[in-house]
Amino acid sequence: MELAGIVGKANVGKSTLFSAMTLAPVEIGNYPFTTIKPNRGVTYLRINCVCRELNIKDNPRNSRCVDGVRFIPIELIDCPGIIRGAHRGRGLGLQFLDEIRQASALIVVADAAGATDPDGNPIEPGTGEPVEDVKIVEEEISHWVTDILYTDWQRICRLVENRFSELEEELEKKFSGLGIKIDSIREVIRELGLNPFKPSQWSRENLYNFSSMLIKKEKPIIVAANKIDMREARKGVEKLKAEGYNVIPVSAEAERILRLASEKGLLKYLPGDKEFKIIDESKLTPAQKKALDKIYETVFIPWGSTGVQELVNTAYFNLLNYIPVYPVEDPEKLTDHNGNVLPDVYLVRKGSKPRDLAYKIHTDLGKTFLYAIDARRKIRVGEEYELKWGDIISIVSAAKES
Repeated sequence: MELAGIVGKANVGKSTLFSAMTLAPVEIGNYPFTTIKPNRGVTYLRINCVCRELNIKDNPRNSRCVDGVRFIPIELIDCPGIIRGAHRGRGLGLQFLDEIRQASALIVVADAAGATDPDGNPIEPGTGEPVEDVKIVEEEISHWVTDILYTDWQRICRLVENRFSELEEELEKKFSGLGIKIDSIREVIRELGLNPFKPSQWSRENLYNFSSMLIKKEKPIIVAANKIDMREARKGVEKLKAEGYNVIPVSAEAERILRLASEKGLLKYLPGDKEFKIIDESKLTPAQKKALDKIYETVFIPWGSTGVQELVNTAYFNLLNYIPVYPVEDPEKLTDHNGNVLPDVYLVRKGSKPRDLAYKIHTDLGKTFLYAIDARRKIRVGEEYELKWGDIISIVSAAKES
């Protein structure tokens, strides 16, 4: 399973967002470099469960179903804050960059309210530049990848120009730790009009542009425009969208408060809900009631939600291109061997085939795969069938038939 990584300039609310998503006990503070070690956590994707569509009661095992809403656990990583010049050792230097190796998509947190300077220090709201928050991340990663390439560039050039190897193959080996595919390397070289047979003619600027475009292809980003509870944020969100970024307005702090209050039984709220309901106002302190009123007035009325669940869903379903599929053993009863109805949801990449699903369930099931049954349509599908969102699939293998 590929990971999304939360990255961003220091003090824009990364740790608060991570905590809101996972309710993990990370340190949250209003100063740069709060996160000094990467944090891993589990959050959930939210989808409409097929149990509601089929009007049946399910018994989830690897996920959670609440009133027909299925929550699927996924892992994400929170990386240390970035400042301009990190690739040269400023701030925490390359520490954040090494963690980004593990991420296949990046959630870049920006201070939409413009309340922090380029180094992450608090300033007057509205005076900072949210677009710069994203550009700092993009530029630092691009410089980092360029430096990785440049340290070995002369050797690569000799191998290629003496025809001992091909440039694309050498670059794929060089970037093996980043998970960059050779097809993307070829595509970027072609799009930039660079000569793959004479790499020694590439300038340092060529290398930077190559690295920048390659990272954008291989590690697509979505921008979490944070702090929408502040009135200055709307202009920041508009600026980010005008730059062409995929932007989700969010209030990490509001989401964190709502999830904690829900966990304590103070209100009814599921991540992604368009509203929340206080269960018993008499159990709230005046400060808690005031905080909830403020969330309703500054987040839910103008924005419709905290945006955090939409952010997670967009990262995994749109950027990483996963779809949910329900594997079952009995295609008639939609159960596993223990009689659990719709017990599991597996995330597979768009374009996956039934055998791919079989391998995800168990290696032996993949090796002995024969065909699959589409339990909705009650028909047999072959190895070339492309799985679709919400498919209910039963795998038939040689082991089962014997």
